[in-house]
Amino acid sequence: MKTVKDLAVELKVTPQYINRVINQLPTQKKPKQVNHSYQIDESAETAIKGFMSVRHRSKETKQQRNKSLNVSLLQEKITAQLEQENQSLRQQLETKDKQIEKLLNQNEHIQKLVDQEQQLHLADQKRIDQLEQPTNEQSDTNQHNSQTTNSSDRQQEKQPKKGFFNRFFGSK
Repeated sequence: MKTVKDLAVELKVTPQYINRVINQLPTQKKPKQVNHSYQIDESAETAIKGFMSVRHRSKETKQQRNKSLNVSLLQEKITAQLEQENQSLRQQLETKDKQIEKLLNQNEHIQKLVDQEQQLHLADQKRIDQLEQPTNEQSDTNQHNSQTTNSSDRQQEKQPKKGFFNRFFGSK
């Protein structure tokens, strides 16, 4: 025979909890009460342990349910946050894609302008070269003309000087 206190120590629970369990047991399984204390025999001890194991299982089940509920709520919150962050990142990507497209278009336009500028520069260079060539030809021509002029001046020097009227009205 054990007392409530002995059984409580053995099961590592409080004596009050053992008393509550005894009160919840059916009348046939309750231990005998002597002088306001229960005398627990083996059959009563087995009933108490069985009742407690069922209670603990149901408590564990409730705790597990609470934990699983908390876990599922936490997962839902995390999922919602991840979806929100994912949406934000997608919007940023779309913005960046648009910016990249705009920059590529600008780059193409600038490249075309650079090509046009190079073509204009080449055309200007050709014009400058063409303008410099006649100058060279003119200087060659001027030298030739000056030589011709010099030779005609020499020929005139060899001829006797004629007067004004003679040159004007004179014979040929």
